[in-house]
Amino acid sequence: MRSLGRLHGLRGRGATAVTGEKPTPGGSHVPVAREFLAEQLPLIVLTFAAGLAAAYLQHGTLPGGDVAFPIAGVRVPIWHLVWMGAWTGYTLALVGEASGIFALPYTMSVLQFSSPAVSPTTQILTLFNPLGALFGFRRNRQWNLDFALWVCVGGASGALIGPFVRLTWLSDVKPFTFAVGVALVFVGGHLCVAAVRGFRARRSGAGIDARFRAEAIARRAAGRAPAGVPPGTPIETLGKAGDRITIGFWGDTWTVRPSALFAIGFGVGIVSSALGVGGGFLLVPILATLYRLPIYVVVAATIPYVIVLSLVALITYSGILPVITGTAITPEWSWGLFAAAGGIFGSWAAAKTQRFVPEYSLKVMLGALTAAAGALYVLDMFLELPFRL
Repeated sequence: MRSLGRLHGLRGRGATAVTGEKPTPGGSHVPVAREFLAEQLPLIVLTFAAGLAAAYLQHGTLPGGDVAFPIAGVRVPIWHLVWMGAWTGYTLALVGEASGIFALPYTMSVLQFSSPAVSPTTQILTLFNPLGALFGFRRNRQWNLDFALWVCVGGASGALIGPFVRLTWLSDVKPFTFAVGVALVFVGGHLCVAAVRGFRARRSGAGIDARFRAEAIARRAAGRAPAGVPPGTPIETLGKAGDRITIGFWGDTWTVRPSALFAIGFGVGIVSSALGVGGGFLLVPILATLYRLPIYVVVAATIPYVIVLSLVALITYSGILPVITGTAITPEWSWGLFAAAGGIFGSWAAAKTQRFVPEYSLKVMLGALTAAAGALYVLDMFLELPFRL
């Protein structure tokens, strides 16, 4: 649904003036270094330690460069998994996604882990990797539970179905991924066109991109870091009426329907859990295209969504699926946790740097990533790619 327009009174209540600062939810500004040491480093260390414990509990040994991961059947240094999680986590969290859409083909093509267990293993990564982004965006006040709730409920419902669809109806997944690929190419192209329009609006002095540029220039002139979005600008719930929620961000408002958010989350949840990824690669472009939401707002729904969907899908793959069908698809727990340790850092770093990146640049990045993923799915229908999708 399109924007309802500029709400002039919002700036005084929630958004800051062009050169203003906004405190964190706790009421005081927390330096980035202190935030990392107090919040992120313990989470990263705990996740890495969980990977070590999982290796010994599951296999009785520590796989790595010289010892193959038994379920994956490949040798890969632990640092490589951490590095994979870090770069995929940063790149995709910057546009509100988890790392699965990059990590999955990288795992299968470069690391040669291509058995069915790769799907739940990747969902371990997409479960923990967005935690860094979740805490980082929440401290930035890019957080709104009213917006996130129903899309997460829909995703959880879809994730109960997707693994069964993958095991039964989608034994030959190529026609399915081909259709997804066509949709992604279309949406990716649309986002790139929208980015060009945003760049033109920035030059003309209109829209969020123009405000971003003015804010960055003002902060640079004042000797501060040139963030284009004022620190602490909140995503607010401005009203609830029946099947409508109105949210506001930095002077703009949008009205969304919880029923529509549930339906979108449900459909994306089925598709994504069937493929074994977190769902952000579909949900982000859908929300950005249908509702014309900026990426700064989309993350409030998509980051929690990926965590919820991945958790439910992992439970379905590991627990519900074998109970009902007798077929177990056991993930490589230590692999997923080692990658997640890097992914938490990468996604947190993305949350801390996103407000320095113009909206049109984020849309170009999102459009290019979405279109590239779609093109691979389309090509996979007709050509023998050097990796599995």
